[in-house]
Amino acid sequence: MVVTPWGDSEMLREGMLTPGPSNAPAAVAGNQRQRLFGAMVASVAERGYAHTRVADLVEVSGVSLRSFYDLFESKQACFAAAVDSLTRPTIDLVLEAPSDGDWDADSRDRLRTIASLAEAQPGAARMCLVDAYAAGPKATDPVEAAAERIEALIRDRLAASSRWAGMPPEMGTVAVGAILETFRSRLIADRAGQLPAAAEQLATLFLDYEPPARPLRSAARPPEVRPEEREASDHAERALRAFESLLVAQPFGETTMEQVAKRAGMSVRTLYANFAGRDELMLAAIDSAGAQAGAAALPAYRRGASPPEGIRAAVTALLGLLASRPNLAHLLLVAAYEGGAPALRRRSEALRPLESMLARAAPARLSISRVLLSEALLGGLLWQARRRMVEAGPGSLLGLAPICTYITLTPLLGAEQATAAAEGKSYRRRPPDPARSLRFSAENPDDVRVLGLLSQEPLSVDALAEEASLSRGEVEAAIARLQEAGNIELASWAEAGNAHIYQSRWPVWNTAEWERRSLSERERLSAEINTVMREEVDEAVAAGTFDRHLQRFLVRIPLWVDEQGWEELHDALTLSMEECASIQQRARQRLEGQGESAKSFPVRVHLVSFEPAPGEQGPGTDG
Repeated sequence: MVVTPWGDSEMLREGMLTPGPSNAPAAVAGNQRQRLFGAMVASVAERGYAHTRVADLVEVSGVSLRSFYDLFESKQACFAAAVDSLTRPTIDLVLEAPSDGDWDADSRDRLRTIASLAEAQPGAARMCLVDAYAAGPKATDPVEAAAERIEALIRDRLAASSRWAGMPPEMGTVAVGAILETFRSRLIADRAGQLPAAAEQLATLFLDYEPPARPLRSAARPPEVRPEEREASDHAERALRAFESLLVAQPFGETTMEQVAKRAGMSVRTLYANFAGRDELMLAAIDSAGAQAGAAALPAYRRGASPPEGIRAAVTALLGLLASRPNLAHLLLVAAYEGGAPALRRRSEALRPLESMLARAAPARLSISRVLLSEALLGGLLWQARRRMVEAGPGSLLGLAPICTYITLTPLLGAEQATAAAEGKSYRRRPPDPARSLRFSAENPDDVRVLGLLSQEPLSVDALAEEASLSRGEVEAAIARLQEAGNIELASWAEAGNAHIYQSRWPVWNTAEWERRSLSERERLSAEINTVMREEVDEAVAAGTFDRHLQRFLVRIPLWVDEQGWEELHDALTLSMEECASIQQRARQRLEGQGESAKSFPVRVHLVSFEPAPGEQGPGTDG
C-alpha cells in the first residue's frame, strides 16, 4: 500500500462515484482524474516512472482504459498533470502563508511546512522532486517554476532587509538548491522521517548568513573549451564521450544505444560488450564525470596553504572544469536528473569526496552537523551552477567562483574571512617557535588537555571547554599559557576575523597532510620533535623519575620489512596512539569523579618508527 494525497492506493477503486444520471460529467471526470493521480503516485513509487504502464494506472484506479484516454493523451500527460496538481497548491500554501514580520520565524515555519508535507506524503514528494525529471519538460516545468518562485521570494526579502543588504542574489538560489538536494537524497533513500529535523538545521544554517564584507566581483574570463569527443584510449571511453554529447542534444529517455554506437563510431555489438544497456551507460558516465570533478577539485584543495585557500582553489577548479567541458557539465548538472533515482544516487556517491573535503574543512562545534552542512553546501552550489548554465551557458560558470567561495566558507569562518578568501587574500602561518616550547605545561593537566585537543583539530574556546570539561575561564587561562610558550596560535585562516579558533603548532598530521610538506620542512619538524624527546628522557633520568614506576616501558625492536610491512607497522602504531588517547580520556573521567582527593602525575609516551642510516644490515641485529 502507498499513501497518496488522494487516498491509500488500495482504496482508490472504492472512491469511484456510484453510476447514475445524477452525476454531472465534470464531477465524474474530476473523480476519475483524482483516482488516476493517486494511482500514478502509487505506481511510480513502486515501479518508477519508466516502468509504469497505463495498464497499471487503470488497474489501481479502477478507471477504464477508454476513460483514461478520454482524459489524457498519454501516460506522460497524466504524469505531468499529476505533478502540476501536487506542486501548485503546495507552493501556494507555502508562499501565501501569513507573515508576522519576523523573517527568521517566518522562514522556519515555511520550511517546516514543506518538510511536514513531504514527510506525510513521501511518494508524492519523490514523484515531484525525483521522478518528474525523467518524464520530460512538461512534468518538470511546475517543479522548476515552484523553485523559481521561492527563490524570488528570498531575493525580495533579502533586498528589502537592512540586515541582509548587499547579500548576493545567488544566495537565494543556493539556499533553495540546498533544500531541494537535501530533500531529494532522503526521499531516494526512503528516509522521509528525517526531513523535519534536516529542515530545522537548514533553516539555522542559512539564517545565520551575513552579507559579504565587500561586494564580490565576478571571476575572470571563461576558460578555453576543450575538445570532448577526441579519440579515446579504449572503446568504453569513446562511448562515454559520445553518450555525453548526445545528452546535450536530446533527453536521456530518447537516447538509444544505437545512437551512441553511431556517434562513437563503433558497432552496437561492441557497445553492448562494454555496457549492458542505456541505464548502465548513464551510471558509468556519471562515475567518470564524478572522478574527473574530484581530480580537478581535491588536488587544488590540498595545495592550499590553509583551509580557506584550499576551498577557494577547489571551487575555482571545479567550476573551471565544468566551464571547459560543457558536455560533462550538462551530464552532472542536467542529464543526471533525467536518469531518475539511480542516476542521482550514483552522482551523490561519485561526488562524495567533495562533500568529505567540505566536512574536513569545517571547524568543530558548528550549529548543524558536518555531514548535513557539506551535503547542503555542495548541493546548493551544484544547483546554482545548473541554473547559471541553463540561463547563460557553461562558459559563465567560472564567474561564480568568488560568490560560491564566499557562500561555502561563510558558515565555517564568518562573513569577513569568507569575503577575504573569496577575494583571493591569504593568511600565512608564522614559522613555529623552537621546539623546546613543546615541553611547556608538563605539570599542568589543564594545559595538557587543551593542547591534546588542539593537536587533533582547530577549536574555539567554547568547544575546548566542552571537550575538556573545563570552565571557559580555565580554558582561557590555559590558552594564555600555551600561547605564551609558543605551543598554540590562532588559526592562521582565522586571524583576520572575530572567530577565535586556536590550533596547535604541532598538530597530528595524517599521511596525506604530511606528504604535502616539502622534505626540508618535514626534516625540520622531525628534528624539533626529536630534540624534545631526547631532552625529556635525559631530564627524567637526571631527576630519578625515569625508572620510578615498575611498569615503565622501554623497547627497541629492529625489524626488516618490505613496503607492506612498513605500512602495517604504521597502522599498528596509529592504533597505539589512538588507544593512548582513549586511556587519557578514561583517566580524566576517573580523576574528575574523585575530586580533590585524586592523585595524578604527567607521563610521556614516545612512539617512533624510522628507516635507520645505511650500515645496519639484516634483521634481528639487536637482542
